[in-house]
Amino acid sequence: MQSGRLEFTTRLTDGVVVLDCFTLNDVDAHLAGEDEEQARRFGWYPKRSTVETVTAAILRWQDDWRSGGETRAFAVREASGGTLVGGCEIRLKGDSVAHASYWIFPLFRRRGLATRAVRLLCDFAFGNLGIERVELYVERDNAASRGVARRAGFTEEAVLPGHGEFGDERRDMVLFGRQVRQLPG
Repeated sequence: MQSGRLEFTTRLTDGVVVLDCFTLNDVDAHLAGEDEEQARRFGWYPKRSTVETVTAAILRWQDDWRSGGETRAFAVREASGGTLVGGCEIRLKGDSVAHASYWIFPLFRRRGLATRAVRLLCDFAFGNLGIERVELYVERDNAASRGVARRAGFTEEAVLPGHGEFGDERRDMVLFGRQVRQLPG
């Protein structure tokens, strides 16, 4: 696996979405875009994020970029104007495996932005980090996220009972996997 020590100014785009690094200028937009679903998904419900917690997260993500740490977090923005619409991250889990996650703010859902962001994220992991497999865990009853996974090229592999922690609650998760595409010959 490559070290993944890329500049923290890495920018990826497909012309509709842009993935780039979070900056401290994103704190207010990040706070404004959050909702209860995200809080539950990421395990901090009923607490809410604050300026301090979002600032700390962004600084931690930036530090991981600089140090070649295990996480590469990207802000997801609309290409036409740069509006922050969510985020995504890849977490290195082994020599050739990574876990992906994403979040899109409610105002921007159902526009295909999540699928585009996850595709770009996987292409980045395969092409720049030497990753051969990306895994995505989705709540069993989250039809929208299951659709994103399928449209982004993932294959549903298994249901993992009680795999996800949400506060004091455990939920069934579905494991989706995507392998690096091998070029012929």
